[in-house]
Amino acid sequence: MKKMYLVPFAAALCSIGLLAACGDSSTDPKPTKAEECASALTTGVPTAECLVGSWNMIGLANANLNNEILPGFNYSAAPGKMIFTENGKFEFDLPTAGITKLDPLDYPVYGDWKIEGKVIKLHSMSTALHKTRTEVTPILSTDGSVIKMTFGPSTLWLMENETDEVSIKANATEVYTISVQ
Repeated sequence: MKKMYLVPFAAALCSIGLLAACGDSSTDPKPTKAEECASALTTGVPTAECLVGSWNMIGLANANLNNEILPGFNYSAAPGKMIFTENGKFEFDLPTAGITKLDPLDYPVYGDWKIEGKVIKLHSMSTALHKTRTEVTPILSTDGSVIKMTFGPSTLWLMENETDEVSIKANATEVYTISVQ
């Protein structure tokens, strides 16, 4: 009589196992960066899913002129790298060409990041940076096959020491891109 109860119980366990195998996320396609950033692009509120990844630092742009890359600060041919990880860490390495004032031996710069509302809070203990902490309000947009992110209306942080020009420091922003794929 006890064996009759085991058959339905075993069948139920087998069904649960099959259902779990069907829901295996390893076979589900990974969302594209465009999908991960869709909410951030429409609301202006950055998300961790959108931020995580390897961004190209393509240059410094004039925030007052529609974020047009400044001559002499266009690094798109040899971009820097800003990597945000899922565990709240970041790493920034300089562009490989065109740097005149920053010492490549001081890089990469490492630190922590977190999102609070519309702000990304960044902290690094690097002596290469003018200040170790900053809060940026990223501006995200699509530009062809990339998502473009600028650090706030006028924010230089990782590249601030690359220029001595007060007008550039006051009006420029760092520009990053990542593929929509």
